[in-house]
Amino acid sequence: MFRQVLVFLLILFVLSLTACVHLSGSPEGSPERAYCNPEFGAYVEFCDTRRPLSNQVQDGSLIAIKGSKGVVKVAAYYDRRYTLCLPKTYERYFYPGELVKVVTLRCGYSRNKPYCPWTVKEGWASWYGYGDGSGRWTASGRPFKPNTFGLANRELPFGTLVKITNLENGRSVYAVVLDRGPFVRGRDFDLYPKTMRALGGIKRGVIPVRVEVIRCGWATR
Repeated sequence: MFRQVLVFLLILFVLSLTACVHLSGSPEGSPERAYCNPEFGAYVEFCDTRRPLSNQVQDGSLIAIKGSKGVVKVAAYYDRRYTLCLPKTYERYFYPGELVKVVTLRCGYSRNKPYCPWTVKEGWASWYGYGDGSGRWTASGRPFKPNTFGLANRELPFGTLVKITNLENGRSVYAVVLDRGPFVRGRDFDLYPKTMRALGGIKRGVIPVRVEVIRCGWATR
C-alpha cells in the first residue's frame, strides 16, 4: 500500500513539473526575447531582405535609427541573427558598418490609430527616381514605381494621403507617403517623378510647397 502511494505521488510530481516547464517556455515560433531593448547601439549590416531586422525588438516594433545622415523611423521585425540588418534600399541613408543609435519608439504591433505630427506644413520639395525603378524597394517595403503619385517624408507614417500644392503656380496633386527622406538640409519632401511632373517642377528640381494631411496612415478596410 505504501509503495502504491509513493508511486502515485511521484507521478503527480512529474506531471506538475512538466506543466510548469510547458507554461514557462516560449510558444512555438515566438521570439526568444519577449521584450524590446529601449535603446541600443548597432553596426549597420545590409541583408537580402525587404524589412529591417533586429534581435533587440519584437515583430512590428517602431524604431528610430540615428546615423550620420539623420534619423529614420521604421518598423522592425525580430530575427535572432542580427542586432540590426537593413534592406539594401537603406544604403542611401546609412554607410555599411556605420555605428548607429537605435531607440525603440513602440514595442511590438499597435492597434492604435496612426499619429501624424502635423496637418499642414510648408517647405521645399525635391524629386528623385531610379529610372524605371526595377529592383528598387522603398523604406515602406514596397517596390519603387516612378509612375506613381508618391513621396518621401521623414515624419509622416507610411500610407498617409496628402495634398501637395506648388506655391509658385498653384498646381495641386494628391500623393501617398511611401518612402523616407530627403536627407539634404533645407528640404522637407522628396517627390516621385510623376508627382513632381504633375506639379510642374521637374525642370526646377526644387520647389516651395504646401502639404496638407488628408488621411493619416494606411486606410483600414
